[in-house]
Amino acid sequence: MSSRGQTPITDRLFLAALAAVVLLVPAPAMAHAKLKRSSPSSGAQVSTAPESIRLWFSEQPELRFTFASLKDSAGNTIHLGNAEREASDRMGVAFRVLTALSPGRYTLFWRTAASDGHPSSGSLSFVVLARGRSDRTAARAETSIAISPSVAGRNAAPDQHQRQDVEESDAASSVGNSIARAVLFLGLLALIGAVSFRLVILRRANVAADLKQRMSQRAADLGMAAALLLLITGLVRLYLESQMMHAMPDMEGMTGMTVGDMVMRTTWGLSLRIEQIAAVGALAGFAVTRRRIPAGWIIAAVAALVLSVTPALGGHAAASPRFTSLMVTADSLHVLAAGSWLGSLLCVMTVGVPIAMTLDDSGRWASIASLVNAFSPIALISAGVVVASGALASWVRLEHLAALWQTTYGQVLLVKLLFVAVTFGIGAYNFRRVQPQLSNQVGTARLRRSAAVELGTACLILLVTGLLTGISP
Repeated sequence: MSSRGQTPITDRLFLAALAAVVLLVPAPAMAHAKLKRSSPSSGAQVSTAPESIRLWFSEQPELRFTFASLKDSAGNTIHLGNAEREASDRMGVAFRVLTALSPGRYTLFWRTAASDGHPSSGSLSFVVLARGRSDRTAARAETSIAISPSVAGRNAAPDQHQRQDVEESDAASSVGNSIARAVLFLGLLALIGAVSFRLVILRRANVAADLKQRMSQRAADLGMAAALLLLITGLVRLYLESQMMHAMPDMEGMTGMTVGDMVMRTTWGLSLRIEQIAAVGALAGFAVTRRRIPAGWIIAAVAALVLSVTPALGGHAAASPRFTSLMVTADSLHVLAAGSWLGSLLCVMTVGVPIAMTLDDSGRWASIASLVNAFSPIALISAGVVVASGALASWVRLEHLAALWQTTYGQVLLVKLLFVAVTFGIGAYNFRRVQPQLSNQVGTARLRRSAAVELGTACLILLVTGLLTGISP
């Protein structure tokens, strides 16, 4: 997209921005279903033995993948019931204690998976000062999960000098997972951009019919490539999900914690299935357009709309403890608007401008100016939706303003906002300074250079977003 002589400058800007990400983004990140509180609380000394142990997480846990093992100071296992949903709070689960607890120190090891598909595990300890109840619950032991101390070697009870609340971070925020999610967003934005370019921008642009047909075919090729990228990325994400699950500590008596069940029985799995089906539909729609059948673009457009919802279904939005429907809607609009803005810009610069450059001087500059003029209002509207939906999501996910600089999620979000501001600045520069000069070669060369930087910054935004979706709000 940039001219030959300007490529080194663009590369240096890209590398500098990438270095900023590496320096500014904190490395540690907790799993999505982060333990927020418990009853008994971590390190507590309770006067009577609890009849149940309750855990509350930052995001909704999947009951069928939530297990716990309670051990006394000698490493003996105490029988617990199956995980049960808290009636008043869907973020909470409870485990009935099926045998009376004698005075002493106890350690609870837990493992769960949030509705966004990311597994997590941890432990906490508490002290019972008195028995406080009879052994009447022992008769119910046959209905419980009899969990033996198979994890004792891997999860030894912490001593008095260790933290009493230990939560293990998972691989959701690893480099591999972050890149996989960034590639997913790249494919989504490119696919949505191809549809927006063909159905909106080309209809508004004053370009010759034969030129529109060539651009439409090239946009369909880009859309097919994006759909294939989504299909491949889905398989990669499935593999990474299995790796995360295998890294979790094993507990005897735990059933159903398989990749197949994760795909078929969780919200994350539902999102992945919808994403793959919609990607196949989009691929078929783009293939139909190669035969110059207009209905293919309608199929691709429907698939793009469905795909815009899948990140919300399999991410923070669906697992949000409040305003879940609003969050899913906001995240879907965020993806759709970003694709209409940055995805369409990608099509304008890699499809529209190169094809227009094949014309003679009499029609070349007029065609390029018409394409950019048709794109500008779409970009302005889409950018506004991106800001509004992003602000809404941040307001709901961050409990207070200080979380922007006091939490890992907030700090990474600040980095993303920085790059978004840079992208807005470049877009404003294109609109005010470059667009009025598109009637000649100099103006087009400036557009190519500035658009290359804008798209490069957008790629950094996708990388940061990929990391952001792997961090607990």
